[in-house]
Amino acid sequence: MTAAPLTPTFVCFKWGEGYSPKYTNILFHALSDIMQSPFRFVCLTDDPTGLVPGIETQDIPPFAMDKGDWHKGMWPKLTAFAPGVIPDGTPVIMMDVDVVVLQDLSPLFDLIKSKGGLHIIREIPDTLPRLMPSIFGKPLLSNSSVVGYVAGTQTHLYQMSCDKSLDELKGMRNDQNFIHHNAKDRHDWPIGWMLSFKKSLAYHFPVNLVRPIRRPDGYVVIFHGTPNPEDMAQGPFKHWGSPEKFGFFPVSWIKDYWTRYSKDKST
Repeated sequence: MTAAPLTPTFVCFKWGEGYSPKYTNILFHALSDIMQSPFRFVCLTDDPTGLVPGIETQDIPPFAMDKGDWHKGMWPKLTAFAPGVIPDGTPVIMMDVDVVVLQDLSPLFDLIKSKGGLHIIREIPDTLPRLMPSIFGKPLLSNSSVVGYVAGTQTHLYQMSCDKSLDELKGMRNDQNFIHHNAKDRHDWPIGWMLSFKKSLAYHFPVNLVRPIRRPDGYVVIFHGTPNPEDMAQGPFKHWGSPEKFGFFPVSWIKDYWTRYSKDKST
């Protein structure tokens, strides 16, 4: 299938050793199965080794930060906004590879095209801030696990950062804070479209020992910190999670997803 010039495009990243190529391949296989309309899948990477056919690769656009500092804020993600990476006018979803896609994401592209601007996840509060915001709440910024925009409209985010060192950017702490404060016409994705596994779905002790984690509605489940999706696709009696929210058994719908889309056994 030949993509049209402005075909909706997913952009992801593969760099360093934090996530193996399997994560990128699984995301690509999942979208290929779930999406009901044509799309491109572009991976910006410093090493395309292990990526399956069908994934388009591009070098990560140049920026000044030392490579050893990239992980101190996930700064390479700002290069997705560089001019020329994706043809101007294309609706783009920049997505982390450690997510679970629940259903067709065409409505996300429709929203990007109809509303313009930059769409990002409003930071998702954990249990106590959500239940008692007056005591435990704090100002909510943004989470950049899923970001939507029209290519060519946010190039300033790259241009503002491409000649900066970590010392010059670390006041923003990370890529998502930088995007939150500097994006043009920023919008939050509608509530419920993106859910955090750790903050929205997992249970505290002792509920976690007796209550299965349900497969939610929405479009994407994001992961940050621990656990990762593959941790919950293991066999029984394998501990996963944080001290506050953990389990010892696979989460059935995550295991099904991980198994189904691990099609390339070489990864």
